[in-house]
Amino acid sequence: MKKVKLYWTPFALKCLDKIKEYIIQETYSEKTADTYISRLIDRVELLQDFPESGQREEFLKHLEQNSRYLIEGNYKIIYVYHSSKIVITDVFHVKQNPTKIIKRNRRK
Repeated sequence: MKKVKLYWTPFALKCLDKIKEYIIQETYSEKTADTYISRLIDRVELLQDFPESGQREEFLKHLEQNSRYLIEGNYKIIYVYHSSKIVITDVFHVKQNPTKIIKRNRRK
């Protein structure tokens, strides 16, 4: 089985940077932050073999772009799946107001 190509939007990469900064601020440990970011990235890489493993994201259904999500720890990883590629569009803390996902993904 051929792996699906995986892409990160600049916005999603910026989200990872902010998550890392937050974890460093809270734990005073860059190692802890790096470990957590690695977990998020590893989780996303599993999508290359199982692109439909995420749940459909109901808050983005109106965009009709097949938005899905995975949960890793306290974060929701939003992605769009097409037959030839996966695009990670957002990484969102689950304690935030979920309607923010709509505003954040409207830009992409």
